[in-house]
Amino acid sequence: MFKKFKIFFLFVCTIISFNVFAQNSSLISDCDDFVSGPTAWPHVLIATTIDSGAASQAAQTFTMNVTSLPAGGANVRVYKTVANGNAFFGNPVALTLGSNSITVAAVTFDRAVKFQFSSGDVEFDVLSLNGDNSACVITSPPPSSSLISDCDDFIIGSNANWQHVLVATTLADGAASQAAQTFTMNVTSLPPGGANVRVYKTVANGNAFFGNPVALTLGSNSITVAAVTFDRAVKFQFSSGDVEFDALSLNGDDSDCVGTITIVSGCTDATADNYDATATIDDGSCTYTTDCAGIVNGTAVVDSCGVCNQAYIYNFITHAVAFVDNANILIPGMDYDPSQEMVVLPGSAGDPYWNASCSGCTDNTQFNYDPLATVDDGSCIPFTYGCTDPAASNYNSSVNTDDGSCIYLGCTDPSADNYDASATQDDGSCTYSSVCAEGPI
Repeated sequence: MFKKFKIFFLFVCTIISFNVFAQNSSLISDCDDFVSGPTAWPHVLIATTIDSGAASQAAQTFTMNVTSLPAGGANVRVYKTVANGNAFFGNPVALTLGSNSITVAAVTFDRAVKFQFSSGDVEFDVLSLNGDNSACVITSPPPSSSLISDCDDFIIGSNANWQHVLVATTLADGAASQAAQTFTMNVTSLPPGGANVRVYKTVANGNAFFGNPVALTLGSNSITVAAVTFDRAVKFQFSSGDVEFDALSLNGDDSDCVGTITIVSGCTDATADNYDATATIDDGSCTYTTDCAGIVNGTAVVDSCGVCNQAYIYNFITHAVAFVDNANILIPGMDYDPSQEMVVLPGSAGDPYWNASCSGCTDNTQFNYDPLATVDDGSCIPFTYGCTDPAASNYNSSVNTDDGSCIYLGCTDPSADNYDASATQDDGSCTYSSVCAEGPI
């Protein structure tokens, strides 16, 4: 049946998940939640023991959904200890197909409670003890898709041309039937010739109304029947049971006929800049970078000299160029004759695609020689020598190379009060203090 989860088919970075699981089954005899008991009651489910103390005083409940019974049936009974410590055995209760449950009421003393079963051939797909689910029943996801004919959310219709019916609401639902009714289905496969869906509803006077058939398409399909002010029935009728789907919701409730699916939209092209490895549907958002050689997603880069370092194949017969990546692997996009190809790299004079954009002074005898320059642009500056220190007395701002000729003026006499160790030429500024043998004058 339908579970209470919202479903949205939005293909913009949207994740759609249906966390619904179909359950496997187990025999009592195969489940280690049961311990061995007496001959007549060989399988025992221990709810609590005296050792559990105050916790044993609480109500004790088991619930089991039986899917198969052995020939002759099977029983369950309660064993418990009473206030004086004596044992009490309840009357046998016949297990039935479907849900079975027994609750032993709470008490004010510590006690033991056990549920005893007469046969290990009872098969079940749900078992819980005091709210804890058994690990003997392994949950596994249902198939990721389903045919309409395999999904029990659809009932069989009386019209041979519309045999599969999804009941949205009935008159018995009262005021709730007046609300808008919507189904949404993501179709993954259609039978040859296609399939249709149509609306059946009752109108204000109680008469039946059948909408025009609508062709189902691959992808998301949805119909909403507008709200009204009277009680009514609304059903969606399908012309074929061979329609396959991986998502189905009715009035916001998800079907458990299909399992967990994830739909993630994004860029699915691994060569794109924004490739999304988690995307399952391409939304057209892929972006690509063109390198300096004009190749989409190429590996060419401009070096410090301004040269586009992209290898290429030059065919001297056809004079065609095809670029290759850094591993010398051809980048698709241009036909060429392998027998006539040769690989060259830009940056060498004479190459047909040589890039000589790195200009500067190429004379290594000049002050501003640029070792990266490939073309001399006439900017060379010769060496000029002199003092380049602005703190020197003979500083020359027009020279570019210091020749060690800088002069620093100051007192050069170490005995002077104002001796300047950094001075290289005495400027007559030395001062001295006068003293006599008996002390200062």
